[in-house]
Amino acid sequence: MVGKKLDEVFSSLKDNFLFIFSVISLSIITISCERSFQNFDKNLMEKKKELEEFNEKSSIRKEQILKSQNEQD
Repeated sequence: MVGKKLDEVFSSLKDNFLFIFSVISLSIITISCERSFQNFDKNLMEKKKELEEFNEKSSIRKEQILKSQNEQD
């Protein structure tokens, strides 16, 4: 009888440990994925800003080239 009770207690502790371990593991994975996506979004916004700046500089340079070509004609 005592052996059965001990087996039930150990089984319950094992189940609780596995559940807690699973929850902690899932939480860690979720947090790391969330941080990864945040970093991706941040990098994407930085690249977008760089591209906009490049486009602006490119447009200015294009206007300068066209202006100098018109002056030569």
